[in-house]
Amino acid sequence: MPLALLVAAATLSFAGRARAEDGADDRAAAPVPAAAAEPAPLARFFYHHYDYGSQALYSPVWVFLNRGYDVLQDHVASRNIFDQHFRTNTGNVLRNLENPFPAIRADGWKTFLTEEIFPLSFTQGTARWVPNYTLHLIGGGMTFTALAEWFEDRSVPLPHLWSGLTLMASALVNESIENKGIVGYNTDAIADIWVFDIAGMILFSFDAPNRFFSRQVVIADWSLQPTFTFPHGQLHNEGNDFAARWALPFYPRLRLFAWFGEATTGGLSFRITDEYSISASAGGSVVHLFNPSINKVNNTVVFTPTAAAFLDRNESLLASVQVTDIDDYFVSVNLYPHAVFTRGPAVGAWTVIDKRGRPAIGVSFSSLLGLGVGWSSL
Repeated sequence: MPLALLVAAATLSFAGRARAEDGADDRAAAPVPAAAAEPAPLARFFYHHYDYGSQALYSPVWVFLNRGYDVLQDHVASRNIFDQHFRTNTGNVLRNLENPFPAIRADGWKTFLTEEIFPLSFTQGTARWVPNYTLHLIGGGMTFTALAEWFEDRSVPLPHLWSGLTLMASALVNESIENKGIVGYNTDAIADIWVFDIAGMILFSFDAPNRFFSRQVVIADWSLQPTFTFPHGQLHNEGNDFAARWALPFYPRLRLFAWFGEATTGGLSFRITDEYSISASAGGSVVHLFNPSINKVNNTVVFTPTAAAFLDRNESLLASVQVTDIDDYFVSVNLYPHAVFTRGPAVGAWTVIDKRGRPAIGVSFSSLLGLGVGWSSL
């Protein structure tokens, strides 16, 4: 753990310097008399402090719960966050992070590089690189910038440091849950944290990638509304999801659309007005994660069909409906703050219906940093 934190701290220090140096040319423009000089407005790429939609809930707590407990959607463990056997699982993850080479050698460098690092394997059991690029490199890098902007807006010192620590903490929690009691080799955690999480923070420390993913291929965090539910204290409706859109050159109002996280889907998005857009996509969603091995982490995923529709305002998600061929989260509906009424408290709501008609419901609060409370019969 000390080694991991040391590398993370060095990365975050580099990140702050890179962002500062990347904007040095803009600050070195024509000189302004000292009496008239004013602080230049901070560049904003992903977090705009909107009081509506998913951005009204955005905070380190919201990111940590959605990203850290994202894998609970895969039915790998209890939804009670205090029943995750963190001592065994986190210990195993940290041992692999502190000395990654024995685990890599055990599977072979070829397997590690072709299945985890480079896009050279394409079967369901071997294409482990896919979420590494989407969720860790691009999604994690975008989140690194957005969280730093959140901290900057609140004048928190060292915003990139706090952003990076939030990301690393959520990554460690998620990898620990995915470890599922294994005491042995875990190359998945090595690739996720040492390679792609670190690379994402470094990549998005420069303004060019941030500009590209906020203006050309536009990425937005459309995560869910994490909620602690009665009567069993379970965490429901959590999930780290992203939307990506690219405007068609011949008709900019129509954009190619991808929604990804546990789901991998594609579709179209149409800009209704300058602010509002509707989107729809279909594809597959991971519904189960199983490990055929008993002495190493070798998780394999099971997919099922899913489809979803969305309404957003300025890339901030207002409402979503998802239908998935699964017993518990069969139909999911999310209304984010100020989706219906533009005034009043920033409160969101959601409901899930399973295939037997049993519901779970909840409300989320911007004032509680995106945290929600609810009730579940699932």
